[in-house]
Amino acid sequence: MTTPFTIVQVDHFDHYLLNTNLEAALDKLNWRITSKNYKELFIALSDQTIEGIGISWTNSNHPTAKYVHFISSKPIPQLIEKLIEKSAPLNKIIFSCWEDEENKIDLITEFNFKLFRKTYMESYTIEFLQQNLQRIQEEKHTYSLKQLLLNPLLEKDLFTLLKHNYEQTHLHNEAKNVSWEAWRDMLLSDTPDLNLSSVIVENNIVCAYIFLHQTEKHHYEIGWIGKRNDYNLHALLKKQLTELAALGIKTVEFEVDTTDFFAYEFAKLLNLDNKKSWNSYILNVKK
Repeated sequence: MTTPFTIVQVDHFDHYLLNTNLEAALDKLNWRITSKNYKELFIALSDQTIEGIGISWTNSNHPTAKYVHFISSKPIPQLIEKLIEKSAPLNKIIFSCWEDEENKIDLITEFNFKLFRKTYMESYTIEFLQQNLQRIQEEKHTYSLKQLLLNPLLEKDLFTLLKHNYEQTHLHNEAKNVSWEAWRDMLLSDTPDLNLSSVIVENNIVCAYIFLHQTEKHHYEIGWIGKRNDYNLHALLKKQLTELAALGIKTVEFEVDTTDFFAYEFAKLLNLDNKKSWNSYILNVKK
């Protein structure tokens, strides 16, 4: 017999009982709920106990998509129906989860969501990466981001290229169209390491870049990655790893999307075929 559920849209749900099996999953959603950073919030009730929570939100950087997520003690199709019921004026709905969350994936695919991207978020020791780059000739002639920002023509070329590359790697969920200056300001506000973020310039044209961000004392994140033409990004990465190792940095973290054909050049080096992915699914909605 199918369990009857009542789906209710709420602003909060403190006065309801919560199925204890949802507590750990709710911890990851709580920041969005408590900060009111959502568009819709639904609960699925059975005998006045919350058996599922659904939430939606938008992202100003990708203004045509509605994002949804849900947690539940068992599959609740009615919760998905509510989350996708209203999307206008947006034309797509996006849901993401880990690749091994099979119950969630089975449920959303029943509603015609299609997988469009896998994301890998992994950390590696610099020693491991250097060992696997031994045959690569290290790039020697680079600009630091700090140096490049002193040249207005190269600055414009870099951020125009970065903006173009990002747009081309997000064709499924198009980015907001803003100026290259807005991109520059946004990326610099994310505090990349100006000395260790590197750019390759040939004939007064930017041909490759990798940004680095320090997040812990001995740990960096590999940030924005891109190029034009056929430049070998492994050579630039090797140069940066040498500099990081000299400073006592032990580990670096990569976030690689399958739709980002620049970062995905590191897939073999990072052994991504054997790593767990964060999967994103899309439902295109007719207006």
